[in-house]
Amino acid sequence: MTNNKSQIKKVLFVASGNKKGGNVSSFVRSQYESLISAGLDMLLFPVSGHGWKAYLYAVWQLRKLVRKEHPDIIHAHYSTCGFVASLATLCMRNRPKILVSILGSFPTRNAKRRRVRWAIQHLWDGALTKSERTRNQLGLELPVIPNGVNLDIFHPIDFTTAREAVGFKEGKKYVIWCSNPSRPEKNWGLAEQAVESVKCKVEGVELVAVYDKTPDEVCMYMNAADCLLLTSDSEGSPNVIKEAIACNCPIVTTDVGDVNERLANLNGCHVVRDNELKSERVRELGEAIGKAIAFGKRTDGRKRLLDDKLEISQIANRIIDVYKHM
Repeated sequence: MTNNKSQIKKVLFVASGNKKGGNVSSFVRSQYESLISAGLDMLLFPVSGHGWKAYLYAVWQLRKLVRKEHPDIIHAHYSTCGFVASLATLCMRNRPKILVSILGSFPTRNAKRRRVRWAIQHLWDGALTKSERTRNQLGLELPVIPNGVNLDIFHPIDFTTAREAVGFKEGKKYVIWCSNPSRPEKNWGLAEQAVESVKCKVEGVELVAVYDKTPDEVCMYMNAADCLLLTSDSEGSPNVIKEAIACNCPIVTTDVGDVNERLANLNGCHVVRDNELKSERVRELGEAIGKAIAFGKRTDGRKRLLDDKLEISQIANRIIDVYKHM
């Protein structure tokens, strides 16, 4: 492939399609659309379902699509989709290059880490991570490209207007948590306990789970909230943090992914380091939530995001540069 994006005729995105309605994640959709805006011919293949039967069906369907469309690059999101792409193109003549975005992290040296590390070295044509932390965990020299943020969607809105729009009551303090409570890796139980620990010190605090919403609706909640809380045990570069930054929303988060880089010295935002004692972790998160609420105003996060060059079109150009050098 020559180093000219006009020679990248077609890119096929492969990503999990298990969101509501069989959709891919909003950040995958945003990245996909940003690359279309940058002038690339794009295709999208959602991998739906769970278990080996669903994956085998996806391999078969993807193989048919690749033979029909002849993409230059398959860009898979998550390692599982990378393995699906590899199987789908096995022994294929003029096989497209495979690039895999590693979206999670590897806090322990487990079998998954070894499997992904092997695939990067021996199976795929390229890979990128979302944070320095994940790259260091893998121990490989890989590009670090966080997901970008669509600043036209995620932007500051008048606090009172936003609260009226989402139905927040006057005099209450709202902590939002942007995920589905049924996802165990997001740790809703920890969020509940942390907010409960604040209630004896701050009157009128409520925790609200925000999910199955459009990006515009999520933006409104972020502008209406007194604080956004993230309690995940592991993340790559959590988009919800960058989106909240773009809305100037105060943030409290566990120490995952690249949150330290994104929030360093940003007033109104707090990163709580892991603690082996669960009671201490709850207490420290609760104290941080109290401080974020007491901050009582919006942050300067949007300026930080612009300084870090994380607007979605800027990220699209960095991804295209990776494509050009595969």
